[in-house]
Amino acid sequence: MKDETEVKIRISEEMLEGLEDKLLEIGFQPLSESTFEDNLLFDFPDRTLENSGCALRLRKYGDSYTLTYKGPKKRDPHMKVRQEIETSVGSFDSTRSLLESIGLKVNFEYAKWRRKYQATWNDGDVEVCIDKTPIGFFVEIEGERESINQIANRLGWDSSDFITENYVNLYREAGMNGA
Repeated sequence: MKDETEVKIRISEEMLEGLEDKLLEIGFQPLSESTFEDNLLFDFPDRTLENSGCALRLRKYGDSYTLTYKGPKKRDPHMKVRQEIETSVGSFDSTRSLLESIGLKVNFEYAKWRRKYQATWNDGDVEVCIDKTPIGFFVEIEGERESINQIANRLGWDSSDFITENYVNLYREAGMNGA
């Protein structure tokens, strides 16, 4: 079990131009082309997980499928920090059926196009994702706190640009209620 530390930064479509060149320039390597990603969030009918600040997500990213538990967000004014337990699963449909058979229901669904980049920074792995969503464009940086700050600064951002909300809340704020 590890804590996931990440931030999102909302960007304009114009800011996409040149972003990949900047990432390559500072040492990032592309992990994937832009790939469609579908996310299903599961909960019990009484929303036990959501009400406790937790999430159970089944994700389809291209031909890979992951099941992720996210614990409640920890207090942090600038970054989203929370426990994350993730495992690959062999079948999206079978995993969905299994979760539904024990009483969980899809309570939110969202999709996006995502391109992933990775680098080793300060002796740790950092992932940067460029997301194209129905609610806009975002850069997500995940890694150690110091690395996130350094990379954001190299790309022209600082903590005042950081968004710590998850996509569920961002979609809901935009009037999109998912499943």
